[in-house]
Amino acid sequence: MTGRLSLRRPDRDDDGIALVAVIGTMAIVTVFLLSSLALVLQNTGPSRADQDAKAAIAAAQAGAEEYISRLNANDSYWTLGNTDASNPAFSASGRTIQGLSSDAASYRYQVLNSPEDIASSGQIRLQVIGTSRPASGEDPVDRTLTAVLQPRGFLRYIYVSDVEVLDPALMSSPLYIRYNGSTYRGSTRYRYAMQPDQVCSLHYYEGRSGSFTATAANPARVWDTTLGNWASGTYSGGSVSDFSCQEIQWASGDTVNGPLHSNDALQINGTPLFTHPMTESSWAGAPNPSHLWWGSGTPSSSGSKPVYAVPLALPVGNQELLQHVEPRVDDPGADPGPGCYYTGATRITFQGDTMKVLSPSTTNAPTRCLNVASRSTEQTKDIPPVIYVDSTTTPCTYGAVGYPIANEWSGGVTTDYSCSRGTAYVKGTATGQVTVAGKDDIVIVGDLKLTDGTEGTDIIGLVAGNYVWVWHPIRSNSTNLLSGTASVHTVQAAILSLRHSFIVQNWAYGAALSSVGNDASKLTVLGSLAQKYRGPVGTGTSSAPSTGYLKNYLYDERMVALQPPYFLKPESSPWQIAQIIDK
Repeated sequence: MTGRLSLRRPDRDDDGIALVAVIGTMAIVTVFLLSSLALVLQNTGPSRADQDAKAAIAAAQAGAEEYISRLNANDSYWTLGNTDASNPAFSASGRTIQGLSSDAASYRYQVLNSPEDIASSGQIRLQVIGTSRPASGEDPVDRTLTAVLQPRGFLRYIYVSDVEVLDPALMSSPLYIRYNGSTYRGSTRYRYAMQPDQVCSLHYYEGRSGSFTATAANPARVWDTTLGNWASGTYSGGSVSDFSCQEIQWASGDTVNGPLHSNDALQINGTPLFTHPMTESSWAGAPNPSHLWWGSGTPSSSGSKPVYAVPLALPVGNQELLQHVEPRVDDPGADPGPGCYYTGATRITFQGDTMKVLSPSTTNAPTRCLNVASRSTEQTKDIPPVIYVDSTTTPCTYGAVGYPIANEWSGGVTTDYSCSRGTAYVKGTATGQVTVAGKDDIVIVGDLKLTDGTEGTDIIGLVAGNYVWVWHPIRSNSTNLLSGTASVHTVQAAILSLRHSFIVQNWAYGAALSSVGNDASKLTVLGSLAQKYRGPVGTGTSSAPSTGYLKNYLYDERMVALQPPYFLKPESSPWQIAQIIDK
């Protein structure tokens, strides 16, 4: 029998079976869809809540940025605390940020620390509450951020310089030049010249590299070589060239263990090692943006190369610190500060949480700072947060604080020991936090250390209007007065020299105080160093020192968040968020 396919129409029983199968399948699908919908509806609330929480955080972040913008527009805005009635962000309702579809968010903030604490610590603690107000009638959602704000300052670096040359004040005057291609005016008796600071205070990229144009504000002059003085007349509009500043180079063997910033272009000869990626120069117009240095060398490939950063402008003086001492000579009617004010040469020896102070020219001070009736006697006092040593017009006795010492030659490169100057002589080991400021100089006359060795919160700041000197006395025959072990070797401090340098006295005289391979013999600075000009600490070759010290400069990482009391910051330095906590 031959097989075949039979085609026929299903009967009614077949139709019923198919319909039941379809309905059953639809029921299963419907149950699945309803379950899915229930799950979606169940999660709608949390999703919306998550969106509102994120909106609240964004509002809080916007509030922090808005407060920073106020600080950067008005550097003293923080002194108002929470009292600016014109700022709705200080009110309970806050400042509204309008969103889409009638949704809105707002923020309100308050400064958590007092203006006095901000001035001392250099940080603002700002609490910002962001609120999301959904249009659906849901409850508002709050999120709170606590931000720590601080300016971009000197303490973020182990090394800061404005100009990478020897201090012009230490150079011989006059500085001979060529003016419009001419060395002489008329005859060899009259030489074109300028003061060293007219030329060598310029940054490399401003013309110190070779030539610049004399101006009415910075004119060329003529030196009378017969009489040894300046001839009459000034000259501007012409080209100044062929001068010689005493450039200071970075060479092979130099190592910087921490962030570095210079407003100048670094001169690099050899392969110095810059260990930190925050190695900065403010040479904005460099021909090659990836080559922000000059000279014949290149930084070691094991470290970093300079990158561009905006300049850090040093304050012109430290009189701002007078606001925080007693008596208030800057404003006699103002409330006294917690610090101590002294006049004339003053000797400070730290000994734990007290200090021995000798200030024979101070005639007005609270007893917590000095018993002026016995001012010619060294006294023991608690260490205040600020010590300011001002100059005086009161007659005083040269050498009354013990410096210079017997047989010390004053003809070298050294501090001016005049007793009327605002000079602080410091040494010792301190417990706590203190900033020492000298209107003129600070002389470090012995090791200056912290009791906790930078492992805790002890910290010292040194702020000199002129120089911070490392004491290195010599005899008139150029030999050292102090042995190598008796000399200064350790400085644990944040150092700021506003108009001149951190420098070793008589750095080019006497026998070397350091030896290669012996770190204990080197000049160790553990902290931070900022100065107008680079200050030398010794001389020598690549193999050995000839005079003075070898350097061992180390950054105190705590200074990212910890500063000496009332330590100065750069002029017009922008505020920024150092830390933010979401809670």
